[in-house]
Amino acid sequence: MVADRLTEHWDIYNHQFQRIGDRQRHETLASGEFHLVVNAFIFNTAGSVLLQQRVADKINFPNYWDCSAGGSVLAGETIEAGMQRELAEELGFYRTVTSADNFWIRSYSHWVEAWFAFQTTQSLSDLTPQHAELQRIAYFTPDVAERHLTQIGFNNYHLELERAWTHLQQLSLGFASCQFHLDWFFH
Repeated sequence: MVADRLTEHWDIYNHQFQRIGDRQRHETLASGEFHLVVNAFIFNTAGSVLLQQRVADKINFPNYWDCSAGGSVLAGETIEAGMQRELAEELGFYRTVTSADNFWIRSYSHWVEAWFAFQTTQSLSDLTPQHAELQRIAYFTPDVAERHLTQIGFNNYHLELERAWTHLQQLSLGFASCQFHLDWFFH
């Protein structure tokens, strides 16, 4: 049995990012049509990153190590809602996803990919991997994660991993400097 849900519905967009219809996953997109995809890297407080290993019956890249969570945005969802759903479905990782968590949007031939970054105190035992799609999950140091993500024929996500970590660092600096300014203002 294939792990991918071929009957899920996607909103379809044009080059101007206007919704122009919907399709089921198994249907072919025409030239100039795009669907939305979300991906995330989750880091623990020690700076290690969570990766998932795909199951053997995935249509694309079976058995490969992949980002922490990701998948297609379903019809009617925003990228934030799609990311929130994927985190919950794949990992049992429940949190509100906001636009501030998004650090990059890239377009490809038939999809637009939105990348998110999160930090957590949760250990592996706090998460519930979706075994229909994932063989296992594990935290790795960034250098070991890069080795796991370097696979022939698959986007190695090295740039995305680096940008995710940088995004979290910038957020923490931004919040820290904002707090500093508020403290200064109120004293």
